[in-house]
Amino acid sequence: MHIAVLAKVVPDYAVPSSDFELVDNRAHAKYTRMIGLYDENAIETGVQLKQKYGASLTVISYGRDSDVPVLRKALAMGADRLVMIQGESDDAYTVAANLKLAIEKLGNVDMILAGQQSADMDRGLVHGLTAGMLGCPFIPQVSRISSENGVWTVDQIMENGVREMSVSGKAVFSITSVPENVPRIPAVRDIFGAKKKPVEKMVSVSGNGACVTEISVEIPILTSVCELIPMDDPGVMAQTLLKRLREARYL
Repeated sequence: MHIAVLAKVVPDYAVPSSDFELVDNRAHAKYTRMIGLYDENAIETGVQLKQKYGASLTVISYGRDSDVPVLRKALAMGADRLVMIQGESDDAYTVAANLKLAIEKLGNVDMILAGQQSADMDRGLVHGLTAGMLGCPFIPQVSRISSENGVWTVDQIMENGVREMSVSGKAVFSITSVPENVPRIPAVRDIFGAKKKPVEKMVSVSGNGACVTEISVEIPILTSVCELIPMDDPGVMAQTLLKRLREARYL
């Protein structure tokens, strides 16, 4: 069994909005870069499946060559090798086309995992586009995966519960965050061992991107209003609170 995980390196997603800066419609280059939060959930899921079924695990990423040291964390977590596609495009269709070529080059991939969305653009498009280009099923919001007799059984998180489905053959699953796939912290020996694992670099190909033009990117302006409700009379306090909640349409 061969599992591929799609991962993206993004600017630090924990930077407070009040300290966030844009340069040319993108996060300032001063921010530390890291693997996307949901992508780490996907990597953790892949490592667990590798350990359970004796699979091989490859991480594939599209981005800068300088992202390789960051992606070695995935190798330290338990991935066997890294495929780095060197490219600068932000177009989801172009990224998916390059990921599709890398997956086809691997040749024997049985399952593709990805985080439910990137931690920078938050579009949640690339994994679905990749599945369409590969001609295989795509299931989003997956929280659990198991295999029996060549058939995948997956749990999909729904708005009103969990749906269980079975899939045979190659498929793409986007992984959501659940307590069972909290990313592990690699041991020191695994961090050093990751430096010896193979990294394959590929040059990206250009192609027809999506017919979408980016007009602008802006940082939202956050405002807050605080009202102190007197506590002299609990009954009056409760009525005032209910009134304010109704006015704000929370009730």
